[in-house]
Amino acid sequence: MYPNIQDDDLITAKKYGRYAKSDMVIEVNGIKKGISIKCGAKNSVHVEKVYKFINVIDKLRFKYSNELSKYLYSDGSNNNTGRNRITTTEYKQNHKDEIKLINSNLNNRKILEKLVYRFLICADVNYKVKVDAFIYGTVYDFMWCTKEEAINYLLVNSDFDSTGVHTSKLFIQLWNKNINHNPKYEWCREYIQVKWYSLFDDIIQIMCLRK
Repeated sequence: MYPNIQDDDLITAKKYGRYAKSDMVIEVNGIKKGISIKCGAKNSVHVEKVYKFINVIDKLRFKYSNELSKYLYSDGSNNNTGRNRITTTEYKQNHKDEIKLINSNLNNRKILEKLVYRFLICADVNYKVKVDAFIYGTVYDFMWCTKEEAINYLLVNSDFDSTGVHTSKLFIQLWNKNINHNPKYEWCREYIQVKWYSLFDDIIQIMCLRK
């Protein structure tokens, strides 16, 4: 990320804000780079209010907001007002055609590019530091890729069948469906969470593609 760095250049690093996409910011010669650090399985890369996300994709001329909302809530409504909540697995069994339509539109090139950037790099123009690279692993055992490598890989590998709603390999779901109506977790139904389940394998593939 710093091709002209010299042996005597000062490198500083600091932890960033709790809700920022960058976990750490590295600075060399006044140039800051944001780093997103991941480990383990089922990595979450994005969280935001459902209504805000729907507004964003509506502006991108997404055609199936109603169907997507019904998929997310899985309670018979498109606005979180239904009482008969079912699991995502149950919902998928009876709504395969709707999910195919949703995925086809979410992976339309124009929408795909915007959402991949929003989910991974910067969701808000007010973010001070965007993500410039991803690190997966621990201090002494890790892999990494740049934002350009991640975006290009996801754009190229977006065409595949899945029973889950996704933008390329980034899967969209409620933060917590709270099937049992537990008041403690009810607020989680107001948010989407985007998961990059195959992050480990995908970064390996990205690193193998380097010349």
